[in-house]
Amino acid sequence: MTNTTVKSGDRPGFRQALLGYRADARVLRWLAPLRNHTALVLLIVLLIVGSLSSGVFLTPRNLLNILWAVSILGIVALGQTLLLLTCRFDMSVAAVVGFSGIVTVLAQINGLDLYASIVVGLGAGALVGLCNGLIVLATGANPFLITLGTNLLIYSISLSLTRSKTLYATAPGFNELGRGQLFGFLHYSVVLFILLAVVLQFVLSRTIFGRTIFVVGLNEVAGRLSGLRIQSTKLAAFVLCSTLAALAGIVMTSRINSTVANAGFGMEFDSIIAAVLGGTSLFGGRGGMLRTIVGVVVLGVMNNLLILLNVPIEAQQIAKGAVFLLVVWADSALRRN
Repeated sequence: MTNTTVKSGDRPGFRQALLGYRADARVLRWLAPLRNHTALVLLIVLLIVGSLSSGVFLTPRNLLNILWAVSILGIVALGQTLLLLTCRFDMSVAAVVGFSGIVTVLAQINGLDLYASIVVGLGAGALVGLCNGLIVLATGANPFLITLGTNLLIYSISLSLTRSKTLYATAPGFNELGRGQLFGFLHYSVVLFILLAVVLQFVLSRTIFGRTIFVVGLNEVAGRLSGLRIQSTKLAAFVLCSTLAALAGIVMTSRINSTVANAGFGMEFDSIIAAVLGGTSLFGGRGGMLRTIVGVVVLGVMNNLLILLNVPIEAQQIAKGAVFLLVVWADSALRRN
């Protein structure tokens, strides 16, 4: 009777499992570059579909209107991107959008001029971000839960300040910020959105603060051991995120010359979708502001196309959720491999 030694490579199913693993690895290697340019690929596809579906879709006026429509969300998404790079979220940005507009208008009603009222509105947003950051750093609690609680608190304060009514701006020229145009065709809010993205991209790529943002998301412990100012960087990210949300709220208020407590409804999720769609990882350490621009534009083009095709609002939300789930799955799969 002869003894046979069974090697691991000869076990039943082992070779098939190995081949399957290698196939999955090859798929993920092909998926990685696509994930980095998901938004750009989707944008090209949507532009092609839109041009074939509607005669007005690719007209300059419609495309400029898309940029104008998404510029406010884009400003919020830039701040959200900063926090996502540190592997954190801010769920209070929606409430801050409404709150900052309310504070700005109340400042005008009480006698402050245009610029002073805007500074007060921005300060209100920065204060919310400071409180968020200090609570998270002091307690070590989950930022998602902390900022979700802040969202409810700030929204309740906004309802109290407005008594659940609409407030109207009184400062002369305030409406110009939201509706004014550069060279007669490009809205100031679009210019502001793009300039902020370029400046913040420079900060991320060329400054110590920007590099520390990435280190916090990639390996916070290593950054601390290297002597980087981890805590102050995280606090600054929270403050900047809320300040940008406040700026978006002021621009929105200027656009319609009035504001309500729920002016930023849904922007907490939309800003995360736009940032992640643009290539910013939910797990921190990867992404950028210029990518977020593309992600925001993709959402705007998709919404515009669905409206032109008379798709019901319920189906629009389903489409947005499906895209988000797909991108999150791809991000998670690449992180594990």
